[in-house]
Amino acid sequence: MRKICFGTNSYRGEQYRSRLLSVVETCKQRGLSALDVLSEIATAVTRKQPYPDVFNLLPC
Repeated sequence: MRKICFGTNSYRGEQYRSRLLSVVETCKQRGLSALDVLSEIATAVTRKQPYPDVFNLLPC
């Protein structure tokens, strides 16, 4: 593993990190709170409900 891996030690960790950063950057570009969006997703997943499509969200 290269030292420039942002703290991930596995392929799955790298996938998780890149997806998380993609969501955060998308939220920034759309003027959304990344923390609020990630919280909504986590809540929906733990309740086994459909979660929001972050790439189609618009600011309130």
